[in-house]
Amino acid sequence: MILHFGSSLKTRIAVVAGLLLLAGITLISLFATKILHDDMQDLVSQQQLTAANYIARDIDGKITLRRESLKRVALNMPPALFTNPAALQIWLEDRKAIHTLFPIGLMVIPPDGGPTLADTPHLKTRPKSFTDRDWFIDVIASRETVVSKPLIARATQEPALVVAVPIFDPQNNLLGILAGVTPLATPGFLDLIQGVRPGTQGSYQLISPRHRIYALTSEKSTAVTPLPDTGKDPIIDQAINGMRGIRIITNAAGEEELVAIVGVPQPRWLLIARQPGKEAFATVANTLRNLLLITALLALPIVVMLLAALSRLLQPLATLAGELHSMAEGTRPMHPVEARSADEVADVANSFNRLQGKLQEQEYRLAEMAHHDVLTGLPNRLLLTDRLENGLKQMPRIQHSMAVLFLDLDGFKTVNDNHGHQVGDLLLIEIARRLSDSVRTADTVGRLGGDEFLIILSPADNPLEAAERVAETCLHALAQPIIIGDLALTVTTSIGIVICEKQQAESVTASQLMSQADVAMYRAKAAGRNRYAVYAAPSLPANNKNV
Repeated sequence: MILHFGSSLKTRIAVVAGLLLLAGITLISLFATKILHDDMQDLVSQQQLTAANYIARDIDGKITLRRESLKRVALNMPPALFTNPAALQIWLEDRKAIHTLFPIGLMVIPPDGGPTLADTPHLKTRPKSFTDRDWFIDVIASRETVVSKPLIARATQEPALVVAVPIFDPQNNLLGILAGVTPLATPGFLDLIQGVRPGTQGSYQLISPRHRIYALTSEKSTAVTPLPDTGKDPIIDQAINGMRGIRIITNAAGEEELVAIVGVPQPRWLLIARQPGKEAFATVANTLRNLLLITALLALPIVVMLLAALSRLLQPLATLAGELHSMAEGTRPMHPVEARSADEVADVANSFNRLQGKLQEQEYRLAEMAHHDVLTGLPNRLLLTDRLENGLKQMPRIQHSMAVLFLDLDGFKTVNDNHGHQVGDLLLIEIARRLSDSVRTADTVGRLGGDEFLIILSPADNPLEAAERVAETCLHALAQPIIIGDLALTVTTSIGIVICEKQQAESVTASQLMSQADVAMYRAKAAGRNRYAVYAAPSLPANNKNV
């Protein structure tokens, strides 16, 4: 039975070694120390590589989120706004869901490079021309989305990253460029690197090999600075030349460092975690030195006892490293690790759990922002499209048809112009609530953007009858005045209905259904508004009805 000698792992190892000093050991202890050295070195290495992989995946995911979110905003931007800068400015400011991803700059830039047609926040220091920026040149040349190299934002003088998306009209002519600027140290973005170190003397270095610059490092002063010349830092040279994984490398000063190098795919960056070898393997070195000092005095039975004791004492560390390694390799899902002791291993486990919890919470919030409208909390265009596609896939199996309603508010712009966007936002929130109360729990109400809403009815035997009943319910619900402060506002809606029969499910897309419902909605507006119209083929008249 192993006695419990305090809560410190180092203390327990020292006490066990002191007790075994009384008996002596043979040459077998040399073999045991070699095994111990290799195992502990591997555990420390795997911990550093696991942490580096975790951070690299987190960085890549956040850059991908910003890239895809900006592309969705660009796709939804009406081309007509480019002839009306004031309306374009209002439209850009209304995209509140993406402002948190690009806090110091969301800009619409003309094809000639500037000045901006619209920007938010509006900064007086915003440059008048972007023609000298690499990312602008790349977008103009490639006509594709570009993630810039790490740079210093001229408007704020902060290290930043720019994501730029080209915007085209229906004839594929370039209307402009939508660019978003994010400070590298924005909370929830890349701030996990600054001020954080592997151990107490190590460092994280996030570099862009293509541009030979640092993006961020543990030292704030080196952000967006050139990399050392080739030959001055062997570790960076090996990273650029293709080395990946964990390795012990001798640096330019002739000292060994434990180095983990992993890729960040989306921006084609590299994350380098480096720690002095003396610090990384300090525990290993201390243990080996103590064991070698008593080698000549200990006997074979004591060797067996020593190995058994150390195996027992180091089991929590081995278990923890094995779990972290499995999660880093993707052989098991991310989950909190269990602290099976009350020592430094437990501190590492608890710290990892806290870090994992914070990252998962941030990912959950970003996922919610990506799929739900920030103002109303309703599903946004992305989530609505996904649910429509799932509904179309299920229709052949359940043998029912489906209805989609496209709603566009009548006169909402007048409310915004006369009473301001704050009143308009409160009005949209109440309208969203009324629309949600007008459908069943199995149906979906979502906001496409601006004053446009979409309702997806669950499949039914008679979808047209169900859709007309819901449309009339919505028209009646919005006919009641909405009280906001001292104002009593009435905003009607025009509704377009499209029915997807079960035999159409495999030949129609979610985008086509929304477009057809949009066409029917415009027919309802043309017929006098405050009514609904049912989509029909161009050769057939559309049914419409008002309340």
